Amino acid sequence: MTTPARAHLVLPAVFALLVGSAAAQQGDDSSLPKGFLTGMKGFEKFHEPIGQPLYFESPFNESNVRALFLRHEFSDQSTLAGGDVTVYAVQARLALTERLTFIATKDGYSDLDSGIIQDEGWNDIGFGLKYMFYSNVEQQSVVSGGLRYTAENGHRGILQGGVDEFSPFVSVAKAYDNLHVIGGACLRVPTDTNDGNVVGHWDVHVDYSINPEDDYVFAPTVELHGVHYLDDGASPLNVGGLDYANLGSQPAENFVAWAGIGGRLEFGRFEFGAVYEFALTDPDDDIMDQRVTVDFIVRW
Repeated sequence: MTTPARAHLVLPAVFALLVGSAAAQQGDDSSLPKGFLTGMKGFEKFHEPIGQPLYFESPFNESNVRALFLRHEFSDQSTLAGGDVTVYAVQARLALTERLTFIATKDGYSDLDSGIIQDEGWNDIGFGLKYMFYSNVEQQSVVSGGLRYTAENGHRGILQGGVDEFSPFVSVAKAYDNLHVIGGACLRVPTDTNDGNVVGHWDVHVDYSINPEDDYVFAPTVELHGVHYLDDGASPLNVGGLDYANLGSQPAENFVAWAGIGGRLEFGRFEFGAVYEFALTDPDDDIMDQRVTVDFIVRW
């Protein structure tokens, strides 16, 4: 996949956010759906999850652009024989109505340097829709669901481009004063079960705003993530792709879990986040040893 082709998908989403936000500032247009660009207001005290950014979708409806950097390390004793993969990506979300959001959650470029594979190239593209089924501003609670499609158009040399997949998901959020809890679950279903695994994800994010009345709000964050390989593919490879890829393999272990510790700093419509993630299950059995995830979000 070439660089221009990537730009045809990612840049228009970013462009739509920038142009749309400028248009919104010029005044309301009754011809546009209620909530277009602005989404559902009243949940600004929450902070977005940081870790597992590809499949952990928060339930909120807003327009934003999110720049991502991930440095993921493999165990020296795993099938990949150590090394790491570095990922650079941009996500975009566009509120179409008060409750409906277009999401573009997977793209970018990866540099894979493991003990057995060294290559770099473009990742698969993933996008979909998210709908807010329930919202209660007074009780600070939200429930959303959606469907994401990921195309097999990435570079095979970095373990992308293996299979198309659909991933329905649900996410919830609840605030207890300055404590915020967000949970999510999704199912990744490949279009060809020989080329891809059926994978289940669940994720939990907890943060606490220490100084919510200040201009710069800091919130320490703890996260927990789990991946279940529910169906084997045809590949004899004995590790799964976790949240990075769908390998269609036969993983030695059907369950992998990891945790993350970090924090968020929010100022105005900008938010910076960083988390250090580490394996809770045996890192030799799959591709998760440790990882650093950093992001920067601009909201409209």
